[in-house]
Amino acid sequence: MRNWLVALMSAAVMITLPLISPAPARADEAAGTILSIDARNGLFTLEDGTEFQLAGDIGPEQLVIGMEVLVTYATTETGDLYATALEILD
Repeated sequence: MRNWLVALMSAAVMITLPLISPAPARADEAAGTILSIDARNGLFTLEDGTEFQLAGDIGPEQLVIGMEVLVTYATTETGDLYATALEILD
């Protein structure tokens, strides 16, 4: 009887766990003109005020103020935006 109860409780937890797990991070996109670049801290800002942290293979030397870009980014749990890909729209 005890083994049956343990098996039943384990199954209930395994079924419920995906429902309460946090959703995986998803990538979003934003388009705009680069307003400022902070190479020291690895940040850049679009003219709408959205600030991105550079991530991956993107370096500040690739950016130019006034450049029209499409940014693919991920949002952290703390709300920071990490640019994971950058497409030049000019």
